[in-house]
Amino acid sequence: MIIMNTRMQEEYLKIKDMDNTFDFTGKLSVINPTIYKVQDGIFLKIDDRERESEETLDYYDYDELSEFEWGQSEFLIGSYFDGITYEQSLRLAFDIVELWGYKFHALFPDEEFHIIISVSTIADTDVKTVRIMYYTYRGEDSFHYELDSLDDYVNSAIMVNVVEADEDYYGNEEIE
Repeated sequence: MIIMNTRMQEEYLKIKDMDNTFDFTGKLSVINPTIYKVQDGIFLKIDDRERESEETLDYYDYDELSEFEWGQSEFLIGSYFDGITYEQSLRLAFDIVELWGYKFHALFPDEEFHIIISVSTIADTDVKTVRIMYYTYRGEDSFHYELDSLDDYVNSAIMVNVVEADEDYYGNEEIE
């Protein structure tokens, strides 16, 4: 399920029909990263980032892990890819978020993930930056975007791809 605030809907309309077969160079591990689990945290292994360790995760409670995942996964498209415009960066971000959604669900079908694209403008310029980050949704008591209130983020265009958990993993099926 894709949810966008009004600002992202406006940005998306500019790129939705754009051809996504453009030339660029960059770290392809961002597009298809290794996804791994340490304790209850789920993380990405991208070229230049070190894997999270058991010791690091010992500092976080279960409800704090979503915010830690969000912080550890955040990256700017412009930092990993060269030779693309803002519009191409945003188009690429939408493709990456879709691919990540499929991969997260295939590897961890019992978890819900929120994969986010955020577009903001650098202060005192017209330069727009495209960020991607994610977190495992761990319930209302842990860190998460309020999906019904994305328009409250007035300084950013926000899109959230909600990758839902399979219901079968929660024991919701009836056995007869």
